[in-house]
Amino acid sequence: MTRPPQAQTLPATASMAPRTPPPPPWARRAGHVAWIAPLLGFIPLHIPWILGIPMFANAGPFDEWYHGRGPGVGDHPVDGVLGMPAGAFYLGLLCVLAALGGVLALGLISDWGVTFPRWVPWLHGRRVPPWLPLTPTVLGSALMIGYSATLPWQFAADLAESSPQDIFTPTGVLIGLPLFLAWTLALPLAGWSYYRRTRLPR
Repeated sequence: MTRPPQAQTLPATASMAPRTPPPPPWARRAGHVAWIAPLLGFIPLHIPWILGIPMFANAGPFDEWYHGRGPGVGDHPVDGVLGMPAGAFYLGLLCVLAALGGVLALGLISDWGVTFPRWVPWLHGRRVPPWLPLTPTVLGSALMIGYSATLPWQFAADLAESSPQDIFTPTGVLIGLPLFLAWTLALPLAGWSYYRRTRLPR
């Protein structure tokens, strides 16, 4: 009796390996919103402020805050952090975090968020541990949701008590608020879809 070649069983075995399904349309849309909001919304809005340009801000209070000499801050003998004005350092750090959040959100709906791409040394082709993107997604979503819950009261107070002594004008808040809320809603939706798609079958 002829022994069947072993190679014939390999395709069947490979076809039985679990594959991660693609994200559904609603999750793909949420993922795109979750990376567009920080990378094309949040960061461009903050770049003029990083450069010291008081766009949507009151020039005098903004300049004091930018150089770390705002109310309640005190006068620092050495202006700035790592050679940068204090405000620029703070805003730059926010933009770096926003950029990382945008890349994270894009990974939640991309193939390279499930399998390490070729340009990742030693890990390319291997499955991405789901906890790796889900941990910052959960933490970031929790922080943004918690902060968003306070925004109605903060925004109402800012409008009621708006004055030329404020650092930023209500116009800047009105522009940035929808971007932040869209990001806050979209990120956990994309994360939930990623969790559902990548969890191991029982």
